Amino acid sequence: MKKTSIVSAFLSLLILAAGCQKAKTPAQQINVVMKKYDIQPNVIHVKRGEPVELDVTTSDVQHGLDVPDLGIKESVQPGRTTRINFTPQKQGEFKVVCGVICGPHHEDMMGKLVVE
Repeated sequence: MKKTSIVSAFLSLLILAAGCQKAKTPAQQINVVMKKYDIQPNVIHVKRGEPVELDVTTSDVQHGLDVPDLGIKESVQPGRTTRINFTPQKQGEFKVVCGVICGPHHEDMMGKLVVE
């Protein structure tokens, strides 16, 4: 009888503790399209400390989505979605560039990631 009471109390505490855990915040999902010589949206707004998922596509040639100051450097292939997950910890404005030379106006292919 004593053993059953102890097990019941232990299970009750486990259930109570599980219910008190903070729910995981879903990622902010943003679609990004790269094409010669453009990144859309040109300005991406996210919140510091909150998870972000960028779904990046291109329909013309290979590109690279790079945010050097945040350590993001991902290849983007035609016909595929490149999923980039991160949680920004620094507030500010960060340059987004194409990391793969994609033609004569490659250097004009820029955007901005704003972490609020």
